[in-house]
Amino acid sequence: MKIVLSRNEKDSILNSLTPEQKDFIEHHVKRGKKTAFANVLAVDKGIVIPEHAEMEEVEMLLDEWILEEYIDNGFVNPETPCECGRPLRHQYIVKHKVTNETRRFGIEHFKEHTGFSSEIINEIRKGFNVVDYEMDELLFKFQNHWDLREEIPYLPDNFEMPIAFQTFLDIGLPLLDKQIEVLKHLIREHMEQSREQRTFDNTETHATHSQTNFDIEDYIFQDTFRKDPESFSKDKTLEFLESGVSSTRIICELLIKHGYANMERYITGKPKIYGPVCMFLESLVARDVLKRGKILGSDDRYYRK
Repeated sequence: MKIVLSRNEKDSILNSLTPEQKDFIEHHVKRGKKTAFANVLAVDKGIVIPEHAEMEEVEMLLDEWILEEYIDNGFVNPETPCECGRPLRHQYIVKHKVTNETRRFGIEHFKEHTGFSSEIINEIRKGFNVVDYEMDELLFKFQNHWDLREEIPYLPDNFEMPIAFQTFLDIGLPLLDKQIEVLKHLIREHMEQSREQRTFDNTETHATHSQTNFDIEDYIFQDTFRKDPESFSKDKTLEFLESGVSSTRIICELLIKHGYANMERYITGKPKIYGPVCMFLESLVARDVLKRGKILGSDDRYYRK
């Protein structure tokens, strides 16, 4: 659903929200644009960022510039100037990771000082536009009394709603179309697993599922791991965990980025080392060295010391 609201329509709907809902949407938009910015730079370097990744972990993958904030005033505003002094409608606030210096630019000086190509700038703008469309979609659905039951009439027993989606629902906000598609996929997956495991004891099934729920790629990974046990650095894997990274997908991207792992990928973008890294981390869970966190189906697994 591509909805485009006017400035007046947006303001009218925003004024009908609770302070909590308004803050949530503002945070969602801000995070979305930071993620869009990071994704463009990551793709330029051959890195694939999983959609669910935490921003703090994502920014560990970037080498230089991080987006602090992007401001669209809707009009040329002297309160948000470029560093050259020219008043701006669109202001990019970026921070350099090495110098820790924060800069405020319009689009031309943004290109000049960051050294980004016109293609990268255009991709960043496209990403920002997608986030704006998502905000319009949320507001439009809210105004029209969106109801999850009209999209998904039935939720299976014992189905666990993803925390990110539940947060929207808990404060009375609708889900985005892309979230609904993911939710439908998770429900189908849950029902298929329930049918397959119906004959097993629930406790035993849960334990087995938690430890062996790899997708078809993972079985291929297991064979790769047996043939090449040094395809990634275990020491560096532990270093990244100790530095606060909990997502296995992000750990894989960091290993590849710094030359500590094979850089081959499947057509899905998932690194071929993902399965072996999961197996290594699971072995540490079995020895009580690590604790297992959330498991996002076959997309990602989280671990902590």
